[in-house]
Amino acid sequence: PGGAARHFPEPAAVRPLDPETEEALLARPAAWFAAEQAGLLAAVTHCADHGMARTARDLAGALIASSAALYNQFDAWSRAHTAAMAAVRRGGDVEGEAWLLAGLGQLRYEQDRFEDSYSYFADALRLFGEQVPDGSAVALAGMGTARREQARYAEALELLEAALERYGDTGDVGARAGVLYGIGYVHLEQGHGARARAALSGALALYRAAADLHGEGLTLRLLALCDRAEGQYAGAESLLRDALRLFTGLHDTFGVMYTEQALAKVELRTGRTAEAGRRLDRCLAVARERQDRFGEALVLRTLGELRLAAGDTDGAREPLELAAALWAELGLPLWRARTVWDLTAVWSADGEPERARAARAEALEVFRSLGGREARERAGDEVR
Repeated sequence: PGGAARHFPEPAAVRPLDPETEEALLARPAAWFAAEQAGLLAAVTHCADHGMARTARDLAGALIASSAALYNQFDAWSRAHTAAMAAVRRGGDVEGEAWLLAGLGQLRYEQDRFEDSYSYFADALRLFGEQVPDGSAVALAGMGTARREQARYAEALELLEAALERYGDTGDVGARAGVLYGIGYVHLEQGHGARARAALSGALALYRAAADLHGEGLTLRLLALCDRAEGQYAGAESLLRDALRLFTGLHDTFGVMYTEQALAKVELRTGRTAEAGRRLDRCLAVARERQDRFGEALVLRTLGELRLAAGDTDGAREPLELAAALWAELGLPLWRARTVWDLTAVWSADGEPERARAARAEALEVFRSLGGREARERAGDEVR
């Protein structure tokens, strides 16, 4: 997956490989990056220390297209950017500084530090100004994505639409697809299914035109969530299995994990709880191994839902409370409210009706204030 690499322009110097070497590297690119990562990091530091600022920032960009991004190896990413940033600032390379700020914004996003991510992208936007339209589009998209994760949907939509306009019809196809994906995500979370499908269909067409299998898989997963939200479980499952084949073929562990989590919810809602449980156990192991706190919280919440569906309120308590705590740490009030809503069933069953009633009211207020789809879906549950 090369999404993170779009936070950098084409390197200043590119030398083509001979066909045999290229074929060998492309057969196992992740293995090549893993083997070369230490050397790339050393090269960034060396170039930064010896006045080769452009080379340092180009190599930093190469690192975030590699196993540093694929496997959440945040230390290498951070060290490369810190070294390159010092070099471009010494050399007065304002555009280079802006690209590196965008790279740090993406790093903070991958670390689930969404407010920090927004701030870095905002600083990048200020430096890009009107002179670097592709760069400012990247920064606007990054700001919009951070706000999307924080469920600040009105602001997210405004920023993402501004990014799409900045790219124009001739901008990077994959980047435009990513922005449309984000717009579709926002519409889905707001409960606007038709708008979500329209944006996601546009994203899917662009990803396919760019032969971006990773982006195609992500979009198929989100289109499946549109179906799932409308109770079209057969359609959702078909799309999710298509996405799962793509991610498996790409050896994309995160893509597989998030798709399996979505598929487990379909299985849960169609009575296949044993399959869902096995799938979620695999997902939780991956999320914890890769230090993906968002993914861990998402899977824990789904495990809680699974146990509630089985009538096991005692078993549901621990995963739901752990998920709620993680959402609070990440500063994601909408996801916490969703999980607290699930916990009200646990508290009611345990003889704590007042606690459940107060929590339900608190969650409804969050749904209303953030404009989430639950504001309408749960409106009739206020007096329960």
